[in-house]
Amino acid sequence: MKMEKNEEYLNRGMDLKRLTLYLQKRIWLAIMLAILGAVCGGIVYQVARSMKMPVEFVAVSKLYISFGHDENGEVYQYYNGYTWNDLLDTDPIMDLVMEKLPGYERDAVGEATTAEILSDIRLLTITVKGGDEKFVREIREAVENGLKEYARDSEELEKIKVLRSSAPERVYWDDRTTAACVTGAVILGLLTLLVIGFNYVLDESVYVQEDIEKRFPYKALGILTRNQKGLQPYSRELKANIHYLLEEKKAFAILDMGNHADTRKLELERLLNWEELEVFGNVTHQSGDFSWHIPGEETGAESAEGEWKVTAFNENVLAAEECRQIRETGGVIILLPFGADVGRKLSRILSFLVNQDCKVYGMIIAQADEEFLNRYFA
Repeated sequence: MKMEKNEEYLNRGMDLKRLTLYLQKRIWLAIMLAILGAVCGGIVYQVARSMKMPVEFVAVSKLYISFGHDENGEVYQYYNGYTWNDLLDTDPIMDLVMEKLPGYERDAVGEATTAEILSDIRLLTITVKGGDEKFVREIREAVENGLKEYARDSEELEKIKVLRSSAPERVYWDDRTTAACVTGAVILGLLTLLVIGFNYVLDESVYVQEDIEKRFPYKALGILTRNQKGLQPYSRELKANIHYLLEEKKAFAILDMGNHADTRKLELERLLNWEELEVFGNVTHQSGDFSWHIPGEETGAESAEGEWKVTAFNENVLAAEECRQIRETGGVIILLPFGADVGRKLSRILSFLVNQDCKVYGMIIAQADEEFLNRYFA
């Protein structure tokens, strides 16, 4: 029986409503960490942008080309972007450029310079890039002068005139701080949700009676909520189950896994003796006015005696004498704290109770969150 229960528990499906309520209690953590991720993403991007971005300068020149005429009087117009890019690397132009750049390597100058025709074949754009401002400026000037000299000696060209020549400017990456913040928020937010989901899968805490029924071969007798306001459904169901289970015996032991046995004992005795008593402490109770928190407790007033007697033990003091008293009362009801993972500790206690021949009547969820329960069972 126990093996079958355990196997069924391990293969249980996902309770989506329980998961949703579980996440609601922790969604603030995901939001806070998403904000932290956004801040970290922005800071990391700015640091990388300022420290890792390579230093590069660029200068752009716009030149106007006046084409010559062939023997038929036709204008030479076959120059295009690829032609000019190739021409810059040829000896006629590069020799003229290098004459004005003593000390520079020819290959470095060629790699730094790009020529292209963007639209009009008469407009030539020269772009010079490099890691040093002086290097870029000198190459730009040398290329401009070299092209002007080349045009004067060329049969196909009449003249090349510089229309605009910009000073070298530092090239910066596009400012993508916003994108970095969004990326950081998404990454850390998703990681947080994954961790919460992973913890949920491993979580063996008890929230509703079904959690007990799926895992243990014992009855889930009911729920004790944190603030009993009136004989709500949870109290009525718990009381009915205990009455039906014990019938006329009216005495049993409880073992509180949350180690608040005296408080739980008082709660259960008041609940079970409700019909027999009219006065608790100094307060007369009327129908529908039941509450755990009764004036008189703070002053040490004794609770009235009733027919139901509860013997209470804490899990952390359970030993041979406590087991003897449990056997004398006939059995024990185990109280599991709401939302707490006591599964491994409970397995040890159950094994001990079996070895001591202590009968387990069933289990109760104690200190349950009414808001969670009302939403879950809605």
